Amino acid sequence: AIITIVDIVMFAVTLAFGMQTGGKTEFLSPTIDTLIKFGGRTVYEIVGKYQVWRFLTPVFLHANFLHIFFNCFSRLIFGSQVEVMLGTKRFVAFYFLCALGGNLFGGLFDKAFGVSVGASTAIVGLLGVFIAFVIVNWHRLDTQMRCFMMCMVFFIIMINLVFSVGPSNGTSAVDNFGHLGGLLTGTFAGMFFIIPQGAATLYEKRVKIIGYCLTAFFFILCSVLYYVIHKGGK
Repeated sequence: AIITIVDIVMFAVTLAFGMQTGGKTEFLSPTIDTLIKFGGRTVYEIVGKYQVWRFLTPVFLHANFLHIFFNCFSRLIFGSQVEVMLGTKRFVAFYFLCALGGNLFGGLFDKAFGVSVGASTAIVGLLGVFIAFVIVNWHRLDTQMRCFMMCMVFFIIMINLVFSVGPSNGTSAVDNFGHLGGLLTGTFAGMFFIIPQGAATLYEKRVKIIGYCLTAFFFILCSVLYYVIHKGGK
C-alpha cells in the first residue's frame, strides 16, 4: 500500500512539473524531459554522469495514466500474495531487488537517447517467486500442482508481454528485456527469500545456496556488460 501511495504521489508531482499538451498526446502523460529529470533510466545519465541510482528510481515513475493504473492493479493482485508468502519487510526488499535487476538487464538494450520508466520490472519479478516456490518445494508438491503453478505463471507472463504499456528504448512501448530481467531476478532471489515450511532439508539448503550464487552472478555479469556495451563502446 505504501509503495502504491508513493507511486501515485510521484505521478502527480511529475504531471505538475511538466505534462504533455496537445491533441495527439496520451491522457495524463508527463513529458520525457520530466521523466528524465525525476530519475528515468537513460544511458547518457548513467554512463556519462555516473547516476547509477537510475537503475532503481524508474520504479517510481510512470509514462501515463494507463501505465500507472495497470501497474498498481497488477501489484495489488500479485504483490498481496507475495507479501503473505514473504512477510512485509522481506517483500519490500525483494520488490526493489527485482526492480534493480530488471532495470540493469533492460538497460543493456537501451538506445543512447531512450528513456524507460515504470514498476513493471519489479512487478514481473514478483512472478519469479512462484517459479522459485515450485523449485524450493519441488519434493513437497505433487505433479499436478507443479504443472498448474508453472502453467499459471507462463500464462500471466504471456498476457503481460502482450498488454504491458510504458516507454522503452525510445521505440517500443514495452520494456520486454526489463521484464525478463525482473523475472530472472525474482526467480533467482526467490530461491533464498522463500522460507521453507518446517526444518530445511538438504535439497532446500542447496537451492538457497544456488539462489545466492545465481543472483550474485546475474548482477555482476549485467554490471560488467552494461559498462562494456555503453561505456566501452564509446
